[in-house]
Amino acid sequence: MSLFDILKKDKQGSGKCNKVKIPAFVKQSGVKCKEFSFEAIKTEVLDAMVEGKPELIPTLTPSNYYASKASYLLARVYYLPDYSKIMMNITYYVADQPRHSTIYREISYDIMKKICERFGQYI
Repeated sequence: MSLFDILKKDKQGSGKCNKVKIPAFVKQSGVKCKEFSFEAIKTEVLDAMVEGKPELIPTLTPSNYYASKASYLLARVYYLPDYSKIMMNITYYVADQPRHSTIYREISYDIMKKICERFGQYI
């Protein structure tokens, strides 16, 4: 075992993120994406929120990426141009490395509208 092997193993383990299956909808052509960053919360609370009560997602505190690079949540919202289908995934980042990712969850137009309004975007 050489020094390069040790460094290689350490680098791989430092930014480990759980693998989440990407649905076919996200890969479709014509699907648009918006990204929003929020203040970090515990991953257990985040998972419970996304799986059980997605209507609480707009209550998360918006964050400025440049002010809080240490840890933040990045929400990616994938949608069709007519908003007939909307899916969301939230990833927890620490020092710009993904640490935890939620499942892709279908959300309603009202939830997306509230999230956009929190960031000054009106749809």
